[in-house]
Amino acid sequence: MPLGTDSVSISKHQDPDCYQVLALQQPFPGRPAVSQEQIKRAYRHALLAHHPDKSRIAVTSQPNTTQYTIDQVTTAYQTLIHPARRLEHDKQLRAKPHIKSDSDCVKSHAGIDTLDLDELDHDGYSNEWHRDCRCGDDKGFRVTEDDLQRSSDAGEMITECQGCSLRLRVKFGVA
Repeated sequence: MPLGTDSVSISKHQDPDCYQVLALQQPFPGRPAVSQEQIKRAYRHALLAHHPDKSRIAVTSQPNTTQYTIDQVTTAYQTLIHPARRLEHDKQLRAKPHIKSDSDCVKSHAGIDTLDLDELDHDGYSNEWHRDCRCGDDKGFRVTEDDLQRSSDAGEMITECQGCSLRLRVKFGVA
């Protein structure tokens, strides 16, 4: 079904895009595509983060925080989870004259903790950095050298817990 023919489509003139609403990386060349599982996790996380009764951070306490409606979150999910709708949405993104960077897309989302890479534990054997998640998953947040290389232009990256949908922004200096 082509985008724009049903009630869950997002207009090409509507801002923000689906990836921003779900705090996912946009699909640029050289970057791995977002999986169906990542979309589902991001959807669950966004529902909790933006639901007026569930959100831990009030809009008034975070003036620079973008709050999306549950309808926007649901529409973004339904667009990205269906391959044909997602393909059309991605085409529309590429046609835009300016696409925001990863850090711009997630900068305003509530519920993402920010840490410096030095604050994570480093395992010299696997050359991996990790941190326990509050969901109870030991080493839930993991960052590899490859992850850092992919995000080196931005000097920061977002990683998702392996056991839940919590996210962590990791900042690092590029030498």
